[in-house]
Amino acid sequence: MKIKTTLAALALTLGAVISAPSMAAYPEKPITLVCWSSSGSGHDLMARYIAKLGEKHLGQPIVVVNKKGGKGKVAMSYVLNQEADGHVIMTNTRSMTNRLKKTGDSIAIDSFKYVSRVVKDPFVIAVNKDSKFNTITDLVAFARQNPNKVQIGGYSTKSVDEELVKELEAKAGIDLNYIPYKGGKEPVVAVLGGHIDVAIANPSEMLANFEAGKLKVLGVASSDRFSPFDEAATLTEQGYPIVTEHWRGIMASKDVPDEVVAKLNDMIQKVMAEPEFKKFLASANMYDGYLAGDAFGELVVSQTKN
Repeated sequence: MKIKTTLAALALTLGAVISAPSMAAYPEKPITLVCWSSSGSGHDLMARYIAKLGEKHLGQPIVVVNKKGGKGKVAMSYVLNQEADGHVIMTNTRSMTNRLKKTGDSIAIDSFKYVSRVVKDPFVIAVNKDSKFNTITDLVAFARQNPNKVQIGGYSTKSVDEELVKELEAKAGIDLNYIPYKGGKEPVVAVLGGHIDVAIANPSEMLANFEAGKLKVLGVASSDRFSPFDEAATLTEQGYPIVTEHWRGIMASKDVPDEVVAKLNDMIQKVMAEPEFKKFLASANMYDGYLAGDAFGELVVSQTKN
């Protein structure tokens, strides 16, 4: 019995010795970073900066591959069908994981390990410069007297944009007429053209028109005011405690070893410290939203209602 126990222990030790060099060598080949949006989008640009700046920190090329479709499920399915060794990872966004169940489906929140949240993109509530609304208080007062009359546009249905509108309706006791659009800039264009009353947008989608004096911002859905919308009060300051931010990050298959995930997270931290990446964030009107794996995973789960 003692001999068997000794041999088993020896086998385990030898296994660890044999596998250790392989893990220490990660990555052993180029890494594919799958992006589920179109080439040239803000999401895609973030991925390409990570790829460009991350290569020297990992010692292998990082290649961005765009796989659109199914609101992210084409990309997620592809990643989950690759070998779970960390050489195929993907970008993620709140609007993508928001649609998944926590568990139980072939693609669910627990199908992945969450490497790092990279950026956050807060929401602003904007109107045409000629609008009669100047604050959220003005909007709510009118909506209470005119249920379903205020047309408010945002990106898609079952999206973070629509979620923000529903939360405002619930907290203010009003009914708005939500108009979904296929892209984030379309509600802004509709407000400028006088087709709807209010737009939900991220700063990058409306900043040029705001700086040109064509838009007013009624409020921001962040925990604090932020530049260049410092004059606009947060929704919380206006009596409606709502903090809703879009984010983008990196995730991998749930079966990727923890050591590999830690190495990827370390790479992301180093990329985000690079002046070139900080310059990219500033030019794209995105904000540093770094969260490490466990905290990022907890955030994703907390924002999943199913």
